[in-house]
Amino acid sequence: MSLSGFGGVEQQFASFAARAARRHGALQSVVACSESVHAHHRELMPNFEDWRYEKKLLGLKLGQHPAGLRRSRYRWLGRRLEPDVALLWNRLDQQPRVLDALGERRCLYWEHGSAWLAGDDEAKANVLSRLPAVICNSQAARRMLELRWGYGGVVRVCLNGMRSRNVVSDFKHLPRNRPVHIGVASRLVPVKGTCLALHALAELHRRGKEATLSIAGDGPLREALESLSRSLGIAKHVRFLGVVKDMSLFFSEIDLLLHPALREPFGVVAAEAGAMGCPVVCTAVDGLPEVIADGATGVCVPPTADLARYRELGGVTDSLPPVVYVPDLDAVELPRVCEPTALANGVMKVIEDAESFSGMSHAAIDHVARHFDFDEHVDNVMAAVREYHATGTLKSTP
Repeated sequence: MSLSGFGGVEQQFASFAARAARRHGALQSVVACSESVHAHHRELMPNFEDWRYEKKLLGLKLGQHPAGLRRSRYRWLGRRLEPDVALLWNRLDQQPRVLDALGERRCLYWEHGSAWLAGDDEAKANVLSRLPAVICNSQAARRMLELRWGYGGVVRVCLNGMRSRNVVSDFKHLPRNRPVHIGVASRLVPVKGTCLALHALAELHRRGKEATLSIAGDGPLREALESLSRSLGIAKHVRFLGVVKDMSLFFSEIDLLLHPALREPFGVVAAEAGAMGCPVVCTAVDGLPEVIADGATGVCVPPTADLARYRELGGVTDSLPPVVYVPDLDAVELPRVCEPTALANGVMKVIEDAESFSGMSHAAIDHVARHFDFDEHVDNVMAAVREYHATGTLKSTP
């Protein structure tokens, strides 16, 4: 697992490891493929002391060449750690050395989004051909493995859980004496489609709807997005907050979450927003419709525009996945984006009247509590780990 950043997958990893230790007494060692561990992860896992590094030995960086160097490192780690099961978090194309060192019988791959990414298809296909069973964090991830990669092994879907314990009981009310406060929570990278949220805000203002936008997250596109907000004439209505440590406070301060991502294997941020009573307007892509009950806890907006249109709107397309999963078609297709007018329509549907808004807020809280409990998620994964250790495979999810 790469732990130098503080994105959703990394936070999910740290929360899972900490909770598995508390609930199941799991003895765990972490092999980080990054050269450092973000300070926030160390705070989340204060009693986690067995950190190892794939790329470092005695404080020295191990290069890619000679090719056998990191394989030797993993063989040494295998002998030193002697894991019953090695959970392989993502990085599908980089797992052959782990399989070579530990053997398929001890390696359980956990798909969180790597199957969407471009690059080294041969290595990915080779890894999947060797694995008798895998875990996926959503049905979308399962179908991506099966449709794009032709995976024929057993798939156990363990839906992600909502990490925070800060689930509110009081639903939100539509504001009367102030503008609607919209939130965006994501890294500022091309695949998150943040520029679309800015255009949607501008569209709301053109319709005479007072609204503000707060963006929690940072990344390489921040400067360009700030410039776009100025060119759209909405800069005074937009706040760029950078990395927000207390996301519960962020969700408590906004009225709804706008999440126009081009790819989202699950969408933990949508579950976190729902737990805090925030209806969500999101793209109907990948795993997001598994998190948001369209029309009940938010609105899933079909992406209809191509990537040429995305570039017209200020989007960057250099690092996007080659394909995404389209739930309505049960197919993988080229990525598409939501038109800002459609996103604005989704927001207007959420806030069209006070009664329906509060109903969505209440339904979102209930939906997350019933379907995305984090302790249940951890228990399901640990049950899969024990089953795999005992039998060398898993029973499939229906």
